[in-house]
Amino acid sequence: MRKLNSITLLMACVLGFCSCAENSATEKTSEEMSTNGSTKKIAGAPWVKQFEDTFDVGSNLSQWTKEQRADYNSWYCDYASSVPTTQWRDGRQCLEIKTTKLSTYKYQSGFITSNYQYKPENNTEYMLSANIKLIAMDGGTYKSFKDTYGAWPAFWSVQGNGWPTKGEIDIMEGYSFAPNASRFTSNIFYGTSVGNNSLGNSAERNYPANFNIDGNNGWHLYESFWKMKDNVVTVTIKVDDVTVATYTNSSVSNLNFNNFGTHAIIFNVNVGSKDSNFIDPNKLNLFSTVMMWVDDVTVYKRPI
Repeated sequence: MRKLNSITLLMACVLGFCSCAENSATEKTSEEMSTNGSTKKIAGAPWVKQFEDTFDVGSNLSQWTKEQRADYNSWYCDYASSVPTTQWRDGRQCLEIKTTKLSTYKYQSGFITSNYQYKPENNTEYMLSANIKLIAMDGGTYKSFKDTYGAWPAFWSVQGNGWPTKGEIDIMEGYSFAPNASRFTSNIFYGTSVGNNSLGNSAERNYPANFNIDGNNGWHLYESFWKMKDNVVTVTIKVDDVTVATYTNSSVSNLNFNNFGTHAIIFNVNVGSKDSNFIDPNKLNLFSTVMMWVDDVTVYKRPI
């Protein structure tokens, strides 16, 4: 972030290009958007920070709610509030969600929801980003996520009450199908009645075929840009600064972004599915554990 001397700051305030009352530590100028932990110039008004968690070890995840329940989509995964923790991993302080095999057909994992919620008003844009690494362990040996079968990690946002009537935005859903290739997608869910998704799989978008989960030492930058310009809503999903999907009301039949509610941010690692044709429970193999490591979750907002 650039530092302004007192004369420059005074002139900027007089000219109205910044607010003297604004805490400059909460702003990112058009020169400071991060990609894989580095900085990248983009055009546009200054982004103002709305939310951040760098997961300092010992921070006790006070900005989040840790779920204690069974997964809604799988017979084989239960979430325990004790699972999400903060750890040092790869020289970073980060959130760790770790799976544990309890029995042949039962796994314990973690699910965490932000207390913070957000939604763009007209002529504003939000950017949600997180750095994530997916990794497995076989005893004391690290294994690639793509060597596992049946892991289902996700980074997404939703208003849970009355799902899916207030919408869901899936930034990353990963599916491991070793020895076949793992698969990564973005997705949107919406419906006008509780419990009934009217979109089917029509909004699912696969990541580029060349996406390498082990690239960049396994760490990847995932971003969601959610904006409303002149009452037209657009959601753009990016991974490592590559656009994965762009959604508008007209791009997906029966989608109505204008009915989406304020969303919380979610990270979880599911195991298996209620659909055995999708994930075969007899093939589940997560070695000793599959882990999701999450670093530097941020939400920024700007006028457009």
